[in-house]
This record gives sequence, C-alpha cells and structure tokens, in this order.
Amino acid sequence: MSDDDTGGSVGDEIARAATKGGRWHAEYLGHAYRSAVAGALARSGRERPAILKTDLWNECLGGPRDILGHLQERVAGTLVAVDISHAVCTDGRARVPGVLVVQADIAALPFRAAAFDAVLDLSTLDHLTVPAAAQAVGEYGRVLRDGGVLLVVFWQRNASMRLRLLVKRWLGRRDNPDQRYLERADVEAALGGGLAVVEEFVAGVLFYPPQWLTGRLLGRLSDRALGRFLDWLVRVERAAAPRRLLRHLAGLYGFVAVRGRIAGV
Repeated sequence: MSDDDTGGSVGDEIARAATKGGRWHAEYLGHAYRSAVAGALARSGRERPAILKTDLWNECLGGPRDILGHLQERVAGTLVAVDISHAVCTDGRARVPGVLVVQADIAALPFRAAAFDAVLDLSTLDHLTVPAAAQAVGEYGRVLRDGGVLLVVFWQRNASMRLRLLVKRWLGRRDNPDQRYLERADVEAALGGGLAVVEEFVAGVLFYPPQWLTGRLLGRLSDRALGRFLDWLVRVERAAAPRRLLRHLAGLYGFVAVRGRIAGV
C-alpha cells in the first residue's frame, strides 16, 4: 500500500467516495461494521480495552461508517488508529480528536509486542498484495496481548466477485486499482499458531445485484425502515455465514480470532 500524500485533495476524494454509493450503501456498511466490532469486543473481556484500528478512511467519510467516533462514545478505553497517508491522518485527527492517530504501514506497526487487547481491520488488508497482507496479519498477532481479539473484514475473491469483475471488464469499466480481492484461505493461513479463529461471517450480499437497482428500491424506504431492514439483514448474514451459498454471494468476508487463551468463547 503506497502513501497518497502527493495525489490531489484528500477532502475532494473523500467527498466523492461519500456520495458515490448513496445513503443505503453507507448505512449498510455501517451496520455491518458496527455489528462485527461489537461482537469482537464482547470477546475481549476487558472493561477498558486498548484498541487499535487500521485505516482512517471510514472516519474521514463520517456518518454511519465512522467506527472510531462510535467507539469514543461507548467504550471506556484507549483508542489508537494507524493510516499510511499523512493527509488522511491529518483529517482523521480533526474528526476523531479522542483517538491517538499514528502514520504507519500496517505491515510494519510501530508498537511494542502485546500492546493491544483488540485489533480492528475493516477492509484495510484488501489494499495489499498477498505477501504484504500476510505480513500485516503477522504484525496484528504480534501486537495483541494474550486473550486479545483480532477482527478482520475484507473483500473476498469468490464466485460472485469474479463474475462482477468479469462483467465490469466486458462493459469497459475499470476497477479501482488500489482495491484487491483476497482468498479466505490465504488470509487465514497467515494467522500462525498464536491465533485461533472463533467466528466467521459474511457481509455485502446487497452488493451483488446492480447497484442502481438496489439504490432505487432502498431509496423508497424511510430512514427508520431502512435502518430496521439493514439491522435484520446483517443479523441474517452473521447467522448464516457457514452456508455455502452466502459465502459465494457476499462481497465481504470476516473473521474473529483470539490470541493464546480463548476467553468468552
């Protein structure tokens, strides 16, 4: 993952990304991320956990995808964030002032071993090559304490994503060059013997149909109705994760792993 300090205005780029998917898109990811984070932190067993979150992109987008802002209001602990971009770090510090923001590469974290009770990676790993992603996962394990919890969510290279990318190429639409799609087996193989997966889940089933159609249908719902529908859908996705069909249809795959002793399983 390369630093983007030299590329244009980060504020303009964030604004474009915030409006691209529409209201339902941001709400959907926000519900999925918050549900995953709540489930992971419940396993830590710490009243005042030290939490490391990778990537400040969601915080710069704001709204329902602002996970650190959400945690600031609900978790009595230490919040630390890393991002490789100086511009994003600067914007993130202004938006989440209660968080210690560090500019760093996730494949070479500048923290001592066993420094955190939880590491949260919400679609950061999938901006790296497979070897770099494996190195980053190793770093996550290094900075976790015994009983610490790792949450990883990433865009997966499954059947539906292969089809989606094929259709985009056929239509002459270029995919984001910074976005990568990882195989589940490659990521889990990097965990090593110190981390054990205790939960798997999927998200992003709504990203499979044409986005314009989904947006048109969900755009008819009120804020309350949309929120209730997305809450229900995220619960279904988490509960049905082992089912083979959803694994092939969902764009995002996630897992929770615990280091050393398994607490609260």
